[in-house]
Amino acid sequence: MRKKKQPFEQADFYEPIFPGKIIGKEVLDKCSRRLGIVKSLKVEYLPWKISLIIKGKNLELPVDISEVENIGTVIQLKTKITAMPEIDINETINIKNELKEELKEISQYYNF
Repeated sequence: MRKKKQPFEQADFYEPIFPGKIIGKEVLDKCSRRLGIVKSLKVEYLPWKISLIIKGKNLELPVDISEVENIGTVIQLKTKITAMPEIDINETINIKNELKEELKEISQYYNF
């Protein structure tokens, strides 16, 4: 059995404005199910991999950037994501507010 390669290093990236070009956007799967909001971009290197970290209801899920079909007012994925339950508009608003506070704390910690 082959061991999965662990990334040499990884980093999470945020945008200085919320919502930004990617961070804070709603994510829909192939079936247009509302999954959550993009929390951050995770970059792993050696080997290289870029993922969207999607925050849903009580769950965060990394989705490989190759699964993105389109980025517009929302982010549309190429596949159906069954690991994450669909959320409604009220949950979307709650998650955006939670993320806004979380990112505010991160920016204060790092003095952005």
